[in-house]
Amino acid sequence: MADEDLAAPDVVLRTRVLEEVKERIISGELPASARLHERNLSQELGVSRVPIREAILTLASQGLVELRPRVGAFVRPLTRKNVEELFDVRLALEPLAASLAAKNRDAEQLEQLESLFHQERTALEARNNKAGSLANAEFHLVILRASGNDLLYSIIAPLHSQIQRLFRATIEDISELLN
Repeated sequence: MADEDLAAPDVVLRTRVLEEVKERIISGELPASARLHERNLSQELGVSRVPIREAILTLASQGLVELRPRVGAFVRPLTRKNVEELFDVRLALEPLAASLAAKNRDAEQLEQLESLFHQERTALEARNNKAGSLANAEFHLVILRASGNDLLYSIIAPLHSQIQRLFRATIEDISELLN
């Protein structure tokens, strides 16, 4: 058996745990400033504390969690300042990603973008905010991948979770305004 075959279950487990904790933060199930208790999360997810600890460190690097030495890990609050900074960076980098994607995309990526655009419209018409938000997030990731620029991807991708969280937190407010 190859070494990578032995590592695969650990990678799958770490990815599953990371995605679950990230979704809880993005959805608001773990609200801003909530303390992330490794023991509680490990019990809830039925895993040891090691993948929880790894997920918390990864989420801290993505800006969703703040680590306070000798205190613990907490869901990073959305402040006016960090939202403004996030949009400043998006405004600077996403046009570049879109421009490169327009030049470098392949037929499959174009199909994905069209499909995601239609999913967003359908979700909007059905007032399914979560589905619309997820389709929008994936749409932007496809543009980023289609840019073909690995450095640009490595810069923007970690911000993606913060953007999703912001959109999910505010989409309910926007939907109410549209009614």
